[in-house]
Amino acid sequence: MMRRTFAGWFRPTLLYLLVIFFLLWTIAPVVWIAIMSVQPEINYVSAPPQLRLEDASLRWYGAMLAEPSFLEALQTSTIIAFVTMVFCLLFGALAAYPLARLNVPRKNLFLVISVVTRMVPAMILIIPMFLLLRNFRLLDRHLGLIIVYTTFLLPYVIWMLKNFFEQVPYALEAAARMDGCSRLGALFRVLIPVTAPGIVATAIFAFIGAWNEFLFGLILSTRVAVPVTVRLSSLVSTTFHSDNSLVAAAGMLTLIPPVLLVFVLNRYIIRGLVEGVKF
Repeated sequence: MMRRTFAGWFRPTLLYLLVIFFLLWTIAPVVWIAIMSVQPEINYVSAPPQLRLEDASLRWYGAMLAEPSFLEALQTSTIIAFVTMVFCLLFGALAAYPLARLNVPRKNLFLVISVVTRMVPAMILIIPMFLLLRNFRLLDRHLGLIIVYTTFLLPYVIWMLKNFFEQVPYALEAAARMDGCSRLGALFRVLIPVTAPGIVATAIFAFIGAWNEFLFGLILSTRVAVPVTVRLSSLVSTTFHSDNSLVAAAGMLTLIPPVLLVFVLNRYIIRGLVEGVKF
């Protein structure tokens, strides 16, 4: 009896402790950056830190929002991430539908190969990508980064959408086909509306993946199409003559678009995750 009682409270307690640990591990750096962004540098570099509410200020946010290069980088990342998301959903849906609903020969092999190719280190592919974009005059252009990001995110998007489409009853699609819909019409009029929560969850995954990408943005852009992650790294690399509070404010501003998107679409994300993606 004592062993059962011990096991009954030990496992849930251990689970709760692990969840709390990982929450703190994830949230604590963000909270500290938020504190740095509203406090003078001397306050948090002291030992121990001297954090005072009366010293809190938003002037570092105002300074970054008044910086044209940073605003341009935010705009660039927003455009690239949004268009990449649209391309991933469009091409991903067109590829996932036959894999989910049609008897495509060796479709599982195609899925495995498409995902395995993403396991190749990005550093190996950066030089061929650089040469290709240079030859097509897409280097340091929005479209060039969009093509690269879409290429690397598309296998995951196809896999996710395929599993969402497979959960739609065939009867719904059959009814649409009997009413005169083509397969393409059934995809856009039946499967996509029915799997809307999963589509939204996949869209956010693609948006955040494109927003957070750093390596290709660093190598493939110089002046025109510089993402905000690359611009932020340039601020960090020059902290020896800049204010760390300014860098922290820039980091928090960089976090706002994806976090805001997740909060706005949180209901659809939860529904999509509850419906489940089978791997």
